[in-house]
Amino acid sequence: MSARHGQKARTRLAWYFRWPVKWAILGITVFFVNFPNIPALVRHVQRWQHPDDLVEPNAPLLAPLVEELSIELTADIAPSEALKRVERFVYRHVPYEWDWNTWGNADYLPTVTEVLTKGHEDCDGRAVVAASLLQRFGYRASLVTDFTHVWVKTDKGELMSPGKTKAVVTENGRLKLQSGALAQVPKALGYGIAVFPLLRELIVVAVLWFLLWNRGVHKFPFFLALVLLINGLLFLRIAGADHRKPDVWAQWVGVSNLVGGCVLPVWRKRQGR
Repeated sequence: MSARHGQKARTRLAWYFRWPVKWAILGITVFFVNFPNIPALVRHVQRWQHPDDLVEPNAPLLAPLVEELSIELTADIAPSEALKRVERFVYRHVPYEWDWNTWGNADYLPTVTEVLTKGHEDCDGRAVVAASLLQRFGYRASLVTDFTHVWVKTDKGELMSPGKTKAVVTENGRLKLQSGALAQVPKALGYGIAVFPLLRELIVVAVLWFLLWNRGVHKFPFFLALVLLINGLLFLRIAGADHRKPDVWAQWVGVSNLVGGCVLPVWRKRQGR
């Protein structure tokens, strides 16, 4: 084999190993940006296998809330009004807070005790408390999600700001995917990007930009790629801010910018060759 052919083979081999390694680095970065608290992630995954196990009507810390709520849930009120009162009660006693501020991870499904100990939680923690209270007062309550929001389904109606589309419900303590559940994933992803801390997302963009670096690319296209990546991220954040009505046009602009930012350095290198 000639020296030229040997050099080409080495270059081809280097490319073959280089890109999988880059994808692995990017994947690890995305993972740890979202879930740096590994023990909490393990508990989160385990709990979502049987989410209704978290509904604890007899949790010790729930007792003071039960006593206070019993004054409002008089025997003469209609079930629909009772659900509204429970919803307002939980909103009042459990202020909203994002999971990354409370637990350090992008998402976390807590127990009643964890919620009441922290004193604040997002939709899933509020739903766990609401369902526990309702079961204590004789309702059949379970958790429902559309991948962006978690609420409560009972035998008398729904509460905790129910969504229009159910992606996952619980039956007999187990998760059950509804028809069209996968169609909710892009909307949920868009909303997650919109509300997630910008600094964490910029870490992912910075790592991606670094991985796209190639000595064969001129500096200007490389920095233009960075502008496109950041611009794409900002458009996706704008697009998904309202998870019930995402801005499709802004989503397309965001995705186009991200793709352009990824392709530009590779394309410029090929042009240079």
